[in-house]
Amino acid sequence: MFATARPILLALCTALVLGGCSLRFAYTQLDWLVPWYLRDYVTLDAGQRSALDARLAARLDWHCRTHLGDYASTLREAEGLLARSRIDAAELAPYLERAEGWWREVLGQLAPDARVLLAGLTPEQVDELAQAFARREREAREEYLGGSVEAQHADRVRRMESRLQRWFGRMTPAQRDRIAAWSHALQPTTEAWLANRARWQGELLAALELRADARTFGTRLDALLAPQEFRWAPAHRAAVAHNRALTLELLADLFNTATDAQRQRLVAEVAALATQFEGLSCREPTRLSALDGR
Repeated sequence: MFATARPILLALCTALVLGGCSLRFAYTQLDWLVPWYLRDYVTLDAGQRSALDARLAARLDWHCRTHLGDYASTLREAEGLLARSRIDAAELAPYLERAEGWWREVLGQLAPDARVLLAGLTPEQVDELAQAFARREREAREEYLGGSVEAQHADRVRRMESRLQRWFGRMTPAQRDRIAAWSHALQPTTEAWLANRARWQGELLAALELRADARTFGTRLDALLAPQEFRWAPAHRAAVAHNRALTLELLADLFNTATDAQRQRLVAEVAALATQFEGLSCREPTRLSALDGR
C-alpha cells in the first residue's frame, strides 16, 4: 500500500497547491483520503485499516508539527521575491530544492510504516497489488503516450496552463506561446519514467515474496523507499535536469511578463496559502496515538 506513497503525496500536493479546494479541508481529511486512494491498489481488511489509521494519525501529527510552519515561512519568504519587478530562474531553484528535501524527509518517516503494513499483506492482496500496477501502467501509457507527438504536446500545454491559471488567472497570448515553446523544448522522459516505475514495482513485488523474513524484507524495502535518482541511466538524469531548468525558466519568464492584475493575483494566492498553513501548524499533537512514531 505504501508502495504508492510517492504518487499519493504528489497527487495531494498537486491538489493542495495547484487545485482549487480548501487547503484546511483537504489536509484535515487526509486520514480518510489516503485510505480511499489506496483502495485503488489493494483492499484492506478491518485490522489493516485500523493499523493504517493509527500510523497515519501519528504521521500527520509529526508532519503538522515539523513541516507546516516551514511551508508557511517559505511562502512568506517567496512573497518578498514576488514583490520585485523581475526574477531569475536561479532564484527559484532553492525553493524547489527545499521542497525536495522535505519530500525525502517524509519518505524516511514513511519507511517504518511501510515495512509493517506491507509485511502484513496476504497472497491475495499481493496479487491484487500486481494487477493494480499493471492496470495503472496501461492507463499511464494511454494518458501520456497516446496519440501523436503533437497531441501529446497539446496535452502538456493544456495541463500546464490549467495549473498556472489558479495562480495567474487567464494566460495572455504571449504567455501561451511561451508555454508552447517550453513544451516543444522538453526532452522526452516519459518512456524512461515508466520503465523506472515498472522496475521499481517489479522489485517491490519480488521483495513482498520475502516478507516473512523481516530483516531481508526490511532491507529490500528501505532500498526501494530511498531516493531512486541515483539508479537512473545517465541520459535520463540529464534529460530530467534539462527539463527542470527549462521549467524554472518558464516560471520566471511568465512572472516577468505578467500583467499587473496577474501579479496581484499571484501575490494574493501565495499570501492566502501561507495564512492557511500558519493556521494548520501544530505545536502539540493533534490526535492521540498509541504509536511512538515507529
